[in-house]
Amino acid sequence: IYIMSNPAYAVIKIGKSAQDPTKYRAKELYQTGVPEPMKVEYSALVEDEDLLERIVHQRFHASRPNKGREFFELDVPTAIKGIRELAAERSPIRIEDVYYR
Repeated sequence: IYIMSNPAYAVIKIGKSAQDPTKYRAKELYQTGVPEPMKVEYSALVEDEDLLERIVHQRFHASRPNKGREFFELDVPTAIKGIRELAAERSPIRIEDVYYR
C-alpha cells in the first residue's frame, strides 16, 4: 500500500501496487494530464493489500473529493497513522518506508 502526493494538487493518493511504487507506480501515474511527477511519501508491504486498501479507503471516505477515485483531502501524517492503525488490526505491516518529511 502506498501514499503519493503531487505538488500540483492539494490531495494525496492512497493505493496499492504489486510492484515497488517508488520504481514503477509513480512513473505509471506521470502521464500527459499530470503536470508534475507523483512523489511516493510512504509505502508498506502488508499481508493483505486488497483488504487494507479497502478499509483505509472506507476510513477516509468522507475526505474523498471524488468518491470513485483514490484521492483524499488529507495530510500525509494522518494517512500514515490511519494505515498503521488499520494494519495492526487487520493486515500486519511486514516492511514500511516513510519518505515524507
